[in-house]
Amino acid sequence: MKLKRKMSAHRIGATTFLVCLLSLFLQCSLVLPTASAIEATFTPNPQDSVENGGDGGPLPVSMQQRRQLLELDAAIANSQDPSATINHVAQQNGMSPAELAGMLERNRRDLQESGQLEGMVGQVNAAMQAQGGGGGMASASIPRRILSSVASILVALMKTASVQVSRNPRQSTIIAMLLVCSLLAIHNAPRNGIVISSGSFSPLSHGHTTVLDPPIEYLERTCANSWAKGGWTSSLPEPMEVKSKKSSKSKKQSHKFVGGVGMTGSLEIDTSNAQEGEVSVETSLSKEDGFEMVTTAQTLITMDDKIVNGGKEKEAEDESLLELRKEAMDCMHDSIASIFHERKFSEFVPGNSHSLRFRSFLVASGDDEEDATEGAVIAMKLLGDFGRYGVQPLCISYEMEDENEPMVHCVAFHSLRGGHFDGELRFSVKEKKFDKGKKSKKDSRSKTKEGGPGVVITVTLAIPNGGRAPPVHLAESMVSSLAQSIAQSSQIRIEQTLSRRRQSMSYRAQASGRASLKRHLRYEQEKLQEEMSADRKRKWKRNNPDAG
Repeated sequence: MKLKRKMSAHRIGATTFLVCLLSLFLQCSLVLPTASAIEATFTPNPQDSVENGGDGGPLPVSMQQRRQLLELDAAIANSQDPSATINHVAQQNGMSPAELAGMLERNRRDLQESGQLEGMVGQVNAAMQAQGGGGGMASASIPRRILSSVASILVALMKTASVQVSRNPRQSTIIAMLLVCSLLAIHNAPRNGIVISSGSFSPLSHGHTTVLDPPIEYLERTCANSWAKGGWTSSLPEPMEVKSKKSSKSKKQSHKFVGGVGMTGSLEIDTSNAQEGEVSVETSLSKEDGFEMVTTAQTLITMDDKIVNGGKEKEAEDESLLELRKEAMDCMHDSIASIFHERKFSEFVPGNSHSLRFRSFLVASGDDEEDATEGAVIAMKLLGDFGRYGVQPLCISYEMEDENEPMVHCVAFHSLRGGHFDGELRFSVKEKKFDKGKKSKKDSRSKTKEGGPGVVITVTLAIPNGGRAPPVHLAESMVSSLAQSIAQSSQIRIEQTLSRRRQSMSYRAQASGRASLKRHLRYEQEKLQEEMSADRKRKWKRNNPDAG
């Protein structure tokens, strides 16, 4: 029994081995290419030719060749000159144009009869699009593929949108409006800050308003366009004659005119409350003087000895300290004058620097470039409608400058139509001196030393009777921010100028010291060389007594 089992096991193994070997041989015979091909010759029947009334002969049986004929038919049809193309193809293949046209027509007809024409035409069109239209380069297919994919995505989106609109028309309309508003906001935000209103349209709008902080270029362009359309128009009411109160010294009443351009020229502001390091704001709402509202902010700038001496204190006042103080006052005058000439009034606005902006510019009045009119614009947050940015156009009213003692500089701008208030904004600076031995209680609160000069910076917003006035808190915020910015700009420029001068003086002193040291060393070296030469001469004479 054991022997039979062993023999049957050997037979099974041998049979399995033969089956595996046979399958491997068959697989290799199928995979390996044939070493030779059967050559066959074909002799066409003369009766099948088109010239003898035939149909051109039998067509190829391979579907791949049928597809190639269909691609050739499509390429000839899409060419610029089909007749020239079919003649060229027929000449290359040794056929007549009529035979080639008949073959293509029979191929299309046979495919249509068999029901394979539509599917094969779709495949041929897809292949031609993938190849760039059948005649384009391979590199041209990439942009076309991108355009086709984008077009397909847009078509799908349009179909989806049409379905959603048909199902939910109200929601779709709201979404479309929101999308359009978002696109407009993205487009207009960096250009004009999204304009809500471009002028005063009572009661809907009080003046030019933007949602976001408007760019300075947009503000200048808007004012320049308004000037080009016919000039600027002042928004101030007509001048009115106002009788002032009788003074104790004079029994006569003086008359003055309030309203119109330059009305703040005769407005007197008390600067005795100005303090160093603080901005004092005062608002007058009495209509007796012809002004509905007068808001003034003022601050005091003095020259500290530490700033003058570069951080060092001197107890005694010598001539050098007096000269430094005089030089520092000259620097103060130059710095403030440059700020007023450049109109740098909002360079250092406290808090958010974008909450208040002041910009001055020039527009040509005629053909002569030198004849120009100065304009300005203020953009302030919370001044516009709905608590947004309000734009106030301005035009210069007058400018006064007196460099004699005491130094006075004043410039005023009046409001134009399209803004949010009707008034005049005045910037002024005046030198203030304190007499020695005379110190009032008001002066004692400031940090000014006895005898030390200072400069009072004042910003005033005056609204005449009958004019539109901004809220009191906005007017006070405007004038105080401008006054503090001017004071900080002046102090920074003064310190920079003094620092540069001190560095220049130190460099010149060091250069002069190095030059004197070099001269002294050269003198000592020459003196030592002369002594050594005389010593060598004495030694030589002592060692050579017979020498002449």
